[in-house]
Amino acid sequence: MDNLKSYLDQAVSFVQESWTELSKVHFPSARETAQATVVVVVLSIVLSLWLGLTDMAATRGVHWLITQ
Repeated sequence: MDNLKSYLDQAVSFVQESWTELSKVHFPSARETAQATVVVVVLSIVLSLWLGLTDMAATRGVHWLITQ
């Protein structure tokens, strides 16, 4: 019975501490979320173009080496 009370006390303490920490969280506004989304999309496009061009150059270079 003592174990059950200890577990319940720990559970209550955990919920209280979690609620306190959750109240400290800054949730972004819709505008901040949209701006961050635009940054991610633009960077993804730029990096995919860079990697695609690099891959194409490497493929052509290897192909050229093989055919020599």
